[in-house]
Amino acid sequence: MSKALLCLCALLLAVGVSHANDVSPYKVGDALSTEDAQAMLSRYASRPLQPWREPDPAKIPAGPEGDAIREGIDLMLHTSQRVGNRSPDENKRLNWNSLNCVNCHQAGPSGLPGTKKFALALVNAVNDYPRFDTKSGKIISLEQRALGMFGSAPVKMTVDKPEFQAIMAYLRWLNSEAQPERAMVGVGLLPMKPIGRAADPVRGKVLYASKCQSCHGADATGQRKPDFDTGGGYLFPPLAGSDTYDNAGHMFAIPLFARYIRASMPFGTQADRPQLTPAQALDIAAYINDDSTLRGQNPNRIKLYTDAALRPQGFAIPEHFVDQPKAYQRAKFGPFKNVNENY
Repeated sequence: MSKALLCLCALLLAVGVSHANDVSPYKVGDALSTEDAQAMLSRYASRPLQPWREPDPAKIPAGPEGDAIREGIDLMLHTSQRVGNRSPDENKRLNWNSLNCVNCHQAGPSGLPGTKKFALALVNAVNDYPRFDTKSGKIISLEQRALGMFGSAPVKMTVDKPEFQAIMAYLRWLNSEAQPERAMVGVGLLPMKPIGRAADPVRGKVLYASKCQSCHGADATGQRKPDFDTGGGYLFPPLAGSDTYDNAGHMFAIPLFARYIRASMPFGTQADRPQLTPAQALDIAAYINDDSTLRGQNPNRIKLYTDAALRPQGFAIPEHFVDQPKAYQRAKFGPFKNVNENY
């Protein structure tokens, strides 16, 4: 990336702040009391709602600005090849795994990453930050959230890296049709009605075999592309193992994961035409996130959601239920009174 393009990306980062979510009287990094956090979350949830507003990819501008946006798109579509932990360029191994951003932030009809409704869409991301993060207990910025996605990579991702600045330039362009300080229809996770029983991993195993296994594999570790070892990534991403979310990730919470898969799975599903019932989605999520399923173990998870009053139901770890196995099972699998909690 040229020096001029790098400077433009930095400018885009700075300009975007003026369109961000209003968190006054707080600033990024502030830790909030339970009462202040609850008020902040309530304020965030009550923002005016705007319709889905996605920019037209044909209108990406020419010149350095457009080059930065297109670079960001390419990085999100081909993250594994460009900056994954098996990237051919060892100096560019800026991501901890071999996934592409678009594996989770799915593409809609436009083909742009982060534009599929209710599949972790990024169209309004600039307006959603800064925000109070219940996981850390602090006000965080969009840049902090994005940096966190790269994890403990072989080469550390930083805000001054041209790859990071290009991704941020894309996110700010993706927000270019949105109205400031408003929420947006289709962003976040698909709301879902609760069910009157606990999520059942045994039922989930049967459902997984019939609806998920053909893509994600019998052991849920995905399907690798032939050039996986040189950065090719996955044809279908893993849901288990060491190359996906660990046992402290947001997706490890059963209600959250259920809402995500109901809006987008099996392959080809759209949020307005779910193929799974809420019960089926919760059961599949319970099977995939069962403690018997092998995945990365996060030694720092006890430090997350430290405010018990703000801890979502789905974040259940044994450390919070010492000598209380039944309470732990209840916390992990439900029944959940509210599956639509803020994470």
